[in-house]
Amino acid sequence: MKHKSLIYYIYLLISMFLWGGSFVLTKHLQLDFNSITIIFMRCVIASLFFAVFCVIVYKKAFIIAKKDLKFFIGLAFFEPFIYFLFETYSLQFCDASVVSVIIATIPLFVALMAVFIFKEKLNGLNFFGIMLSISGIVIMLLPSFGHADFRLLGVFLAFGAVFSTIGYNYFLRKIPTTYSPIVVITWQNILGLIAYLPLVFIVNDRETITFQYHALGDITNLSFLLILSIFCSSIAFILYIGSMRILGLARTNIFVNLIPVMTVIIAFYVLNEAITLPKVVGIIMAISGVFLVQYKRNSL
Repeated sequence: MKHKSLIYYIYLLISMFLWGGSFVLTKHLQLDFNSITIIFMRCVIASLFFAVFCVIVYKKAFIIAKKDLKFFIGLAFFEPFIYFLFETYSLQFCDASVVSVIIATIPLFVALMAVFIFKEKLNGLNFFGIMLSISGIVIMLLPSFGHADFRLLGVFLAFGAVFSTIGYNYFLRKIPTTYSPIVVITWQNILGLIAYLPLVFIVNDRETITFQYHALGDITNLSFLLILSIFCSSIAFILYIGSMRILGLARTNIFVNLIPVMTVIIAFYVLNEAITLPKVVGIIMAISGVFLVQYKRNSL
């Protein structure tokens, strides 16, 4: 690991911590809000906050060139729009443990795309690290499979989320590096809220909207939404994009498998959930796999 790259690995760890914690916060918010409303409100708050910042700081550089608009639309279409739809509705047909293992295959598919489409160089040890990391996630969730329930439609939807992430990373690589990561994420959230706006009125009747509106008055709900919007929907992505531009797509995306690791640790402290032996073994394997993917033969 080169010293000059160390800061980007720290950025990625912060991103994974924020995304891992987002599951704990979202779990609380789902008591008063449905998933579509939560995602929409996250996009609204993040867009308002960062659009003002970008207009002041970047001025004309905040405007998307016409030739690049298709890349930004593709980015927002895959995530947050269809990724969260696939992931949310897959959980209605599959247990979370099954969906989590399927989601854990994302780094493998993204690595294949990075090698074959963007010509990034990975060696056999790197691919072994990816498989080791995925195996660690499986072991972490192994106790849950004893009573796991799933249907083929749920599996299909979960893999839809996987390929949505592949599409997201594809368009992310296509966006010119002349755009600041902050500008990219701000437009991602703006386009995301436009896409979700019709769905908010489709899935919510007037009574539900009224109930959720009053639920915003709860200081805990509002605080969690602000954290999710500013830190998880924006800052985490900004750090991820900045790291990806330096480290490469495959070596950055493998860190996604640290999200369930972070969730387990945060849930232990916040929700008092036990850390069992399978979780410990799985965490060690997942982290070891992430390290192996960073290995480059020519760096020795």
